[in-house]
Amino acid sequence: MEGFDIFIWIITTAPSLAVSIFTMPPFDTHKLTAILNAANSPAFKKLLDDHAKARKALAEATVYLAEAEAKFFASIPPALKALLESEPAKTSKSRAVVGNRDLKKPNLQELKSILDARPDKTLNIRGEGYESRNIRILAEANPHLFAYQSGPWPRVKYLR
Repeated sequence: MEGFDIFIWIITTAPSLAVSIFTMPPFDTHKLTAILNAANSPAFKKLLDDHAKARKALAEATVYLAEAEAKFFASIPPALKALLESEPAKTSKSRAVVGNRDLKKPNLQELKSILDARPDKTLNIRGEGYESRNIRILAEANPHLFAYQSGPWPRVKYLR
């Protein structure tokens, strides 16, 4: 059976099935008409033609620039090329990223209890394995509770 024959067979044997299979959702005919009219308008066709011309011009310009660059580099004297190529470009080393995943990040209540348990109420942040950024933010947000001392080994002191 071909596709059309199957359709005829479905309609003759089970008309309700044919309706459920081939039912389409309702379309807004005004919107469809507007879309079709816009696609067939001369302005839209001109826009498509302009777009195709711009793509073609871009491709031609890319080829032209590649040829001009090749001619330019071919015209450089060998002595100058040797000077330019002798020094390899120095790449700067990227900074090592510190694995902050293992650092402790206490909240305000935890930081209060940690500092309250210490005799001098002072914490060496880096030495104890805490994240300094987190504790600095807490200390700056609560200057009446904490005194933050910045530096290579930052400290925080509980003021109460």
